[in-house]
Amino acid sequence: MMSVLTGKALPYIATITVMIVAAMGLAIWMLMQERDSLNQMVGQLDQANKQQEQTIRDNAATYKALQAELQYREALVTRTLKSKQQAERKANEAINQLRKALQADACANTVHPAAVTDSLRTRSTADKDSD
Repeated sequence: MMSVLTGKALPYIATITVMIVAAMGLAIWMLMQERDSLNQMVGQLDQANKQQEQTIRDNAATYKALQAELQYREALVTRTLKSKQQAERKANEAINQLRKALQADACANTVHPAAVTDSLRTRSTADKDSD
């Protein structure tokens, strides 16, 4: 009875076996195609990563240069501000010295007509413009 069953089932078993082997072959082929596609994507991603690394290095160098320029400009502003403050202090000291010197001067403390004051101012301005 076993041989009869085996004899009748043999064509079916062989067909199923061939179909399974064919399906496995197709699955292996599809997996290899997918692997090739994934390898290509990995290559593209690797290239993109290298480009991004270079961009980051370039940006870091640019940032470092900008940082140095900013520090230089800040130092320049600080020196300019100190110089301006020193010049203002000297000017204020000179003004105060002139005021002290003119306190005892009778001519400087005399009230003059507005026309004389205007004339002196006009000449003073004209003298500065001609320099």
